[in-house]
Amino acid sequence: MSSSTGHGTSSKARHVTANTNMAHGLCFVAKQTPSGQTKRGDQWLQGAGALVEEYGPEMDPDDRTLIREKLIHASEVKAGLDSKSLVPRYLQAHEYRKVAKNAYRSAETVSQRIRDAALAGHRSDSLPLSGTILDRVISVARSLYRCHLACKDAFPSSKKSAEWATAVWNDACAKTATYPCPLSQPELFAVHSMHLIAEMKTNIMHAVETFYGFDTSQAPHSIGNNTNLAHTMLTRMTFIYRDYNHGGIPHLPYRHPIIQKVINITWFGDQDADGIVFHEYFSTMPIPAISLILTVIECCIGEWSQGICRQSSWDQEHFFNTYRSHINSLTDFSRHPHSQGQLEQIQKDLIKQARQHAGTTPDPVTALGRFSPEDLDARQYDTLPRYPDPQFGVPSINIRSP
Repeated sequence: MSSSTGHGTSSKARHVTANTNMAHGLCFVAKQTPSGQTKRGDQWLQGAGALVEEYGPEMDPDDRTLIREKLIHASEVKAGLDSKSLVPRYLQAHEYRKVAKNAYRSAETVSQRIRDAALAGHRSDSLPLSGTILDRVISVARSLYRCHLACKDAFPSSKKSAEWATAVWNDACAKTATYPCPLSQPELFAVHSMHLIAEMKTNIMHAVETFYGFDTSQAPHSIGNNTNLAHTMLTRMTFIYRDYNHGGIPHLPYRHPIIQKVINITWFGDQDADGIVFHEYFSTMPIPAISLILTVIECCIGEWSQGICRQSSWDQEHFFNTYRSHINSLTDFSRHPHSQGQLEQIQKDLIKQARQHAGTTPDPVTALGRFSPEDLDARQYDTLPRYPDPQFGVPSINIRSP
């Protein structure tokens, strides 16, 4: 019996290893296709654009002009893809990725020079701290400010942003046991909203493709399927459900596993991640953070609305409106009499699983007396009306066109 079991385990392990190697191989091949090369180029181009938006006003005019010329050149190379096929298309896509990456590297070099110059001035003019200590305070302040954006408001007003900068700086000094020093340059750590969104979007693009089943093939039927999939998910908002039964009634709102995946990637990667170190922001998963996640996911899905993944043209206003819409929908859901307590349980479960992913145990206080996700599904979701449901007069989750 024991020998048979051992053989079965060994066989299973070999099977898992083979599947893993195949998955890695397919991932590598996908990145070498024209669409894979184009997607990587889009990521570099978007990153460069975010840096120019954030640091452009402080850039030397010559540097700014050079970077913009590189961005224009990259866009022109990408535009030429439409007229090519097969090998020429692959070569054009490969060239696009190279020039887009070059544009990003140039923008990052100039941006880093600006940050270094600001940091040097900050040290000499106002802070009597050694470089190592100051770097640590700024690093902590930057993480704290990002937590404010995620957990409080991703699009703060100028007044609120200034208030946060002061509070975050004082908190960072306290957490690093540093004597409070005057704050003169909050731009050293106050991350711009669009920079955070661009970073999140780059990190989850592949997850969106995998979890929702988009096909990178250039075949006409694949392009058509992608278009229909994106349109259905965006017009009916089915991308928020764990069970959305194409054409049927969607079940389990705000339980789609990609939400957990994005949380793990963004704030709970390991025991040194912001969600663990600054756990006071994540006693439960805040509604603004869930709204930010859904906003970025929706943008990524929208990039497939033409059947092929193309870089989004969303501006800050579009992101802001979508973000507020998700906050309103989550608030409506939490207040509806037929879904009492469900959102609160979802928020707690997201944090519990995120902490486990990071390699830590759940907070013993918040973990007491809780149902497991399976218990919750069986005891509540399957006996309650699905949301949204017009017969109960529930305001429908906001519907937007792709």
